Amino acid sequence: MTATTKARTSPDVRSAEAALDRLLCAIIAHDAARDREARGPIKATPFRFVSLDDAALEQAAFDDLVRDPIRYSLRQGVKRLGRELHRLGGLDAMSGAIDRVADMDPRHSGRRISIMDSAWNGIGDGTARWWS
Repeated sequence: MTATTKARTSPDVRSAEAALDRLLCAIIAHDAARDREARGPIKATPFRFVSLDDAALEQAAFDDLVRDPIRYSLRQGVKRLGRELHRLGGLDAMSGAIDRVADMDPRHSGRRISIMDSAWNGIGDGTARWWS
């Protein structure tokens, strides 16, 4: 049995995929509810460049958390599950999972892929790294 086959059939991978499915359902529902909320007049939002130093990245993450803690936390769960999939079977496990989990909700499959792909950007190391 190859590592890919083992990862595909692993109960841990199936559990991670089930958790991803629940998180993605919650993300899509939360985003839809947020988009339906009454918003005041459209305001111009200045674009700001964030430096890549650790302090600036930590502040940006904190700002996102404070602005919408539910959205941020749900996406951090997707990221954590991506790291676990990588640990269980590398990029093969992640690639298989992204397809299977997207297919669990065909109506939102493209959105699901986009969320997972963004959250998983940079997971891994060397040539075995997920790049969006």
